[in-house]
Amino acid sequence: MKFFDTTVRSTCFLVMLLLMKLAAFAQSNPNSVYSRFGLGIIDNPGNANHFGMGGMTAAQSDPISLNLANPASYAFLDVTNLQTTLKGAYTTTNNGASTSTYGHGQVHELSMGFRKPLGKWGLAIGLSPYSSVDYRFTSKDTLSDTLTATYRYNGRGGLNKVTFGTARVFRFGSLFAADSLKQKNDSNQVKLHQLAIGFNANYIFGNITRENYVSFDQSEHYTTINYTNLWAKGISLEAGIQYKVNLTTRRDPQRRIIGGSALQLGAVYALESDLGAEYTELVSSLRYTGSNAFRDTSHFLDAVNGRLIIPQRIQAGLAYKIYNKNWGALMLGAEFKLQDWSLYRLSISEDANLDEGLQSAQGWSAGAEFKPTTDVSNSFFNRMHYRVGYRTNQSELVIKSTRIQQSGVTAGLSIPVSRSQSKINIGVEIGQRGTLDQGLVREDYVAFMVGFSLSPSSFDRWFRQVKYD
Repeated sequence: MKFFDTTVRSTCFLVMLLLMKLAAFAQSNPNSVYSRFGLGIIDNPGNANHFGMGGMTAAQSDPISLNLANPASYAFLDVTNLQTTLKGAYTTTNNGASTSTYGHGQVHELSMGFRKPLGKWGLAIGLSPYSSVDYRFTSKDTLSDTLTATYRYNGRGGLNKVTFGTARVFRFGSLFAADSLKQKNDSNQVKLHQLAIGFNANYIFGNITRENYVSFDQSEHYTTINYTNLWAKGISLEAGIQYKVNLTTRRDPQRRIIGGSALQLGAVYALESDLGAEYTELVSSLRYTGSNAFRDTSHFLDAVNGRLIIPQRIQAGLAYKIYNKNWGALMLGAEFKLQDWSLYRLSISEDANLDEGLQSAQGWSAGAEFKPTTDVSNSFFNRMHYRVGYRTNQSELVIKSTRIQQSGVTAGLSIPVSRSQSKINIGVEIGQRGTLDQGLVREDYVAFMVGFSLSPSSFDRWFRQVKYD
């Protein structure tokens, strides 16, 4: 009981502390002018490891690193894992006439995974952003020789996601096809099939506020204000599957594994989410005459309840890994995802000023990871992981008959912590969102992730099970 009580108390304390910090700092800085539409910029789930490989998550699993994006991966954890990730970016926006730059950052993910050594079940809990809205920009339009209109657009907020997940792995072996009895009895020829199935129950919550102002350079004209606020909360479910099999296995005369190859497949299906929503909208006009101000409200919806429908999502990927005792391990992978945002709906009892024209979003990514050695006792630099990747996304936005796209190249590495299984993970992406066509805005950015993956080792005492109380 001592181990159980200590584990529960420590877990509750750490999770509560970290969740409060994330709630305080999430979505606090400028994001993108394209977050003005829909639910904002939809977050790409995954930690710094996945970020460095182009954002691949479906087929990825790690014995000492948590992957909340595919719940099936929990079953492949070897140890208890506490993980936190910070994300930031430096962005330059260009509308063809002028440029501006800004930087921003936030806590991206806080999570903890559990799995008893040699067990078949894995558990995870985490908090991460689902979408983010934060923009502030101004434009002007000359309506006549004597009248100029100024448009100001402000938006902030977003949705967050609390995740509770579990997974189970099923293992079974089979023999390679062989021509002789000797080969069939050779343990080198045994294939190990591992199939993991996992489920996430996500609690999505948050609010999005948008304000649009239209003002004129002549006082006899009204200033128009459009204010909207959306609150949403509810449960979202997703299922994941991962399959692993060793294609080849090489052993030395002492029967130790010295090389081979393996295939990993993974898929995630997020069900359509039906969230509770509360919507407020106010359209009013202001006119200043001398020292007096006159206000006229033309449209008002006060906290109208309804339903917010987020469409289903499908994601699938594969990874091929080869390893050798002499030169290390190399993994190559690719992934595809699809989500039809034309099915996005906010259903309320009265008419609301909603976004229309969202389309199906899709994207693909590819990446590689290299580790110079499979020997954990080797030198510091040989125990590091090196990653590169590429991703491209066709977003759900179509503005002025132009589809908004995003693409970027990525790189990353994992730095081992001395005398521990813990790691510091770093990922960087150089990319572009949008276009200058049709008078739109292009965003060039450099984004980065820094993650800390903490796991116990023989030198750590946290979460160690004792035999006697």
